[in-house]
Amino acid sequence: MRLKIAAKIGLGFGIITIAVIINAWITINALQKSRSINETNNEVYTPTQFFMNELYTKISDSRMLIKSWVFVDKISDTPDKTRLQELHENEYDAVIDTLKQLSALWDDTEMRSELLHLDSAIVDTLFPKHQYIMNQLNSFENYDDPFIIFEVTPMVEDGGEVMEYTQQILSKIDVLIGRVDDVVEQGSVEMIRTFDRFQRRILIMGLILVVGAIVIGIFTINSLAIPINKTKNILHSMAKGILPREKLQEGNDEVGQMSKALNMLIKGLTNIFNFSTEIGKGNFDTDFRPLSDEDALGHSLLNMRDELRKAAEEESKRKEEDEQRNWAAQGVAKFGDILRNETNNLDDLSYNIISSLVKYTGSNQGGIYIVNDHDPNNVFIEMKASYAFDRRKYITRRIEVGEGLVGRCYQEKEKIYLTDIPVDYMKITSGLGEDSPRALLIVPLVYNDVIYGLIEIASFNAYPPHVIDFIERVGESIAATISSAKANIQTALLLEQSQQQAEEMASQEEEMRQNMEELRATQEQSARREEELQQEVKELKKRIRELSA
Repeated sequence: MRLKIAAKIGLGFGIITIAVIINAWITINALQKSRSINETNNEVYTPTQFFMNELYTKISDSRMLIKSWVFVDKISDTPDKTRLQELHENEYDAVIDTLKQLSALWDDTEMRSELLHLDSAIVDTLFPKHQYIMNQLNSFENYDDPFIIFEVTPMVEDGGEVMEYTQQILSKIDVLIGRVDDVVEQGSVEMIRTFDRFQRRILIMGLILVVGAIVIGIFTINSLAIPINKTKNILHSMAKGILPREKLQEGNDEVGQMSKALNMLIKGLTNIFNFSTEIGKGNFDTDFRPLSDEDALGHSLLNMRDELRKAAEEESKRKEEDEQRNWAAQGVAKFGDILRNETNNLDDLSYNIISSLVKYTGSNQGGIYIVNDHDPNNVFIEMKASYAFDRRKYITRRIEVGEGLVGRCYQEKEKIYLTDIPVDYMKITSGLGEDSPRALLIVPLVYNDVIYGLIEIASFNAYPPHVIDFIERVGESIAATISSAKANIQTALLLEQSQQQAEEMASQEEEMRQNMEELRATQEQSARREEELQQEVKELKKRIRELSA
């Protein structure tokens, strides 16, 4: 609620008026409370005291008259006997009925219950015992020993005789009278306390009125003079370009509204200063709210921030793209050196490729597969090398065409990139345990539309697009190198086979030459043997002629 200065002054006097009304109400309330206590004592508890004493007297008289009935006079109609009958039949009922009516107004329900219990004990037990004694006197012939009357009287529940029970009833009445006296006394004490509190309240309210008047006067003065002086000083500082740190106290009157508007202006200028400082530091995510929809300066600053942020994002994106291109170019050069150095040993080439690729891409595990097509009728895929966590893993694995993700990638000649990997497909194991990867990439190694192998790498982190593009780009060079390596290996194998065949032919030729020499030697030996035989034949013929002669 906005209050003007005049309303504040009127409010001050209104508060004083309300205080006077409250004081009057407290006074009336205290008087009514005292009057209520006094009426309760006079109309309820004081009559209760009287009739409780009457009840005590009636029971006491009943005890005394029953004794007189037995001990004093054996004549049936005497004033005491008539008095006893009147007490039982009329006087007691009048007293107890009045007490029951008064007990309905008692605050203590326990006292009311005790009165009803006492009435029941008197009516149901005590008076019947007294009546029994009176009835026995009419039937006894000899009253020389009056105690016999009491001896034959039935015993009450607690084992006492009728006179003892009467005394118990009187004791209970006396206790109840004492409790009523206590209530009356408490009422009197409460009246005194009420008047004492009333006196103190009157004194306190008087002091409050005086102090309230002084406080309201001081508040009214301070709510005008002090805020105006502070506002004046702040305006002087702002005229010099100084932003004050002190905040004016805002109120609901005209001066308070001025203070509120000035605080909003100071806050807006402070926000502009802080916003400009953060923009100068390059923090374009700084939040800023214009003072209103019509705040031209604020909206202009927001437009400036958006333009600068857009330029910074474009520059950051350009730098990121440059870094990615540089990273890819360095990777291509790195793998170019690796591919040039190893072209004859396919196992070493495969290990160097996969280990370098896992490290360079920040992967956790990888493997390289080579297509084995030595037998055109039995083409399959075999893992040549695998690498994980800076360790070379020796795994022999044969995959048939179309089997698993690797076999499917070979058939489709398209990369497979998964971020939802089956739990039982692969585990990345380290010294800390094992876990399933978060990303899996399988890239076919294709050169001249021929697939020579596949690369499979896995990581706990997803692969950015530029990393996937780099692996595909390097994959073509790897495929070309594998093609060349396989060709070199095949050429070396054929050369080795040709050399082996040439050596075998040379060995056969040498063996044939040796056989020819042995044959020639044999022929010469045969020729000499033939000559010797011909010579022997001639000599033999000559001897024969000589002998014949």
